[in-house]
Amino acid sequence: MKPVKSRYAGSIEQASPWFPAGIGSPDLIHNNDVPNGKQTAADGQQFAGLILYDADNPNFREYLEVRLTRAMQPGEELCVRFAVSAAERSMFFTDELGIALSKDSILSNDWNTIQRDPELRTQKYLAISDTAASWKLLSFNYTAHGGEQFVTIGNFRKDANTNLQPNDQSQYLRLAYLYLDNLFVGSCAPETMPSTNAVVMPSPSETILPEGKLHVPNIVTPNGDGFNDVFYIEGLPRYSKLIIRNKKGMEVFKSDNYRNDWFGEGMPKGAYVYELILPDGNRIDGPLDLVRKTVN
Repeated sequence: MKPVKSRYAGSIEQASPWFPAGIGSPDLIHNNDVPNGKQTAADGQQFAGLILYDADNPNFREYLEVRLTRAMQPGEELCVRFAVSAAERSMFFTDELGIALSKDSILSNDWNTIQRDPELRTQKYLAISDTAASWKLLSFNYTAHGGEQFVTIGNFRKDANTNLQPNDQSQYLRLAYLYLDNLFVGSCAPETMPSTNAVVMPSPSETILPEGKLHVPNIVTPNGDGFNDVFYIEGLPRYSKLIIRNKKGMEVFKSDNYRNDWFGEGMPKGAYVYELILPDGNRIDGPLDLVRKTVN
């Protein structure tokens, strides 16, 4: 991806359901194609990049917007968190990053600043200046008014009110450019809170999960036949904690963000038990048989 000094459209549309909230569109960046300095995704293979300030285009902005999978309930206590990193080749750093939570999309038909007071904002005078391989976890608590279903991230202040911190003044791209990954909007239960050293992100369509039923199997047969090869929990919310113990009660597997990938590696066949802790704090447990058999 070749960077340009100014652009009307990036490629974030390829990461549906994400979309740009204005004509200026953020970039969808792959680990091997980083336009503005070294960086790899906090989790996975791709992340977003957006312009918070452009010295050559007054009040030019890029905004990331996504529709959640359900509307927030009145009085609902939620956590909003994501990882950020300043682009190494930014000429400027800034503390101006806002998060708008709205009932309707706040789409704009131009590339200028969306004039809105966002519901959440990063700490003033504390510029986001972590670069290279460093990701910083931002976390906010939010009490919903009810009906909010869109999240929009960007700089909602005009240039005159945007605080800037100089970085590398030799850069051709005279921008404050920010990388962003791992947006999560959901329960504030302690079990769901990742550490700053292990930031992980649900896919955009899973930022808030609709109500549904889990289907937890009671058998794993890792023989490569395509059936029950892994302990796959249908409808599993991200940030679910899983613990598996053997028949003696010894813990043999633990994940604070289970990804449907346990297949009993290195474990003998036999009877096990699982304990599943959901993001809302509910717990489910039951028996689990690990059966090793060959395919005829």
